Parts: sequence; structure tokens; C-alpha cells
Amino acid sequence: MKIVQIKMDKERNLKFGMNAVVKLEKDLGMSIAEMQDEMSMENLMKITFYGLKWEDKKLNFDDIGDLMDAAIEHYETFAAVIELVMEAFTATFGKKAVPSKK
Repeated sequence: MKIVQIKMDKERNLKFGMNAVVKLEKDLGMSIAEMQDEMSMENLMKITFYGLKWEDKKLNFDDIGDLMDAAIEHYETFAAVIELVMEAFTATFGKKAVPSKK
């Protein structure tokens, strides 16, 4: 499982273990495969939340906007921040592998 470092309010680590993926799917009410067609700002924040939660159990979803703002200040663009989040997320499944809709 790949861990991707991201600078936010401090150095944090994104990782998507099975617990994070299952909780994310439950929270979104859709599978990972379906999520690709339903990407929104809220979904991106939820992906980030579940990727960070393993390391900081006290983290709340309401913290994520501020943490992402801090990351944008550091990396200078929203796209650079999302690239790091998605790098960690896609590494869980491999570059091309996505769970089927079975």
C-alpha cells in the first residue's frame, strides 16, 4: 500500500487501506467504479478525509477544507493537491485496476 506525503498544516500522509475504502464507499453510497463518474468537490474532500484518517483518528470532515486550503497555499494550485490525493487513491487499486460493479 502506497503512502503519499502531502504538506498541509503539517506534513501528513495519505493512505487508502481497505477500511478507508469501505467507509468511503458507504459514506458516498456508491462503489469506487461509480465514483469516477460522480466526482465533485465534496467527494474529493471525502476521499482526502478517508486517506488522512488512518494517521489522525481525531480528524473530522469539517477540518478537510482548511487542510486542503493549507495544501493549496503550499503547492500553489488546487490541481497539484488533487494530483497527490489521487496518486495515493489510485495506488490502492493499481493504475488501471478498479473494482468491478458485481
